[in-house]
Amino acid sequence: MTTRTEQESRRGAAVRGVPPKTAPKTAPRRPGVPHQSKPIPRSRPDGPETTGPGGTAAGQERARPALKRRPSRGRQRAPFVLLVVGLMCGGLLSLLLLNTVLAQDSITAANLRKEIEVARQANEGAKLANEKNMGPAEVADQAELQGQHKDWDKPNVLTEAGAVTSQADQGR
Repeated sequence: MTTRTEQESRRGAAVRGVPPKTAPKTAPRRPGVPHQSKPIPRSRPDGPETTGPGGTAAGQERARPALKRRPSRGRQRAPFVLLVVGLMCGGLLSLLLLNTVLAQDSITAANLRKEIEVARQANEGAKLANEKNMGPAEVADQAELQGQHKDWDKPNVLTEAGAVTSQADQGR
């Protein structure tokens, strides 16, 4: 038995992309063992049983090896593609929903600003009307409508003591 050195193993290592070269088998066959070119298929649980390389249970047909089905690349990629597409659609829908909610909030905020501006204008209008009604002429007109009259005959003068007299104060 011989061992390979590190240099020999490097020389024999396959380069990427190039399949490794295999040496043909040159070992002599063992005597008494027949050579099988095809493997004997195993019996399936749902199919007919095979008895060996010469026939089946009926003995007329030749046994065929069971073919392994390799899933196509499209089938292997389909779940991944569906997952990616599903995630992208979910993200798109969530962004659309977020955008809609933000748009509703901005519309509500704009409506509230307009209502506040209308309320301010109404408040300013009420203040202006109140200022106009507090003038001396308007107060006199309102007093006459309530039955109060101007008293020009006797003046009401306030003194220092706070008593109302009909004569002028002499101290002044």
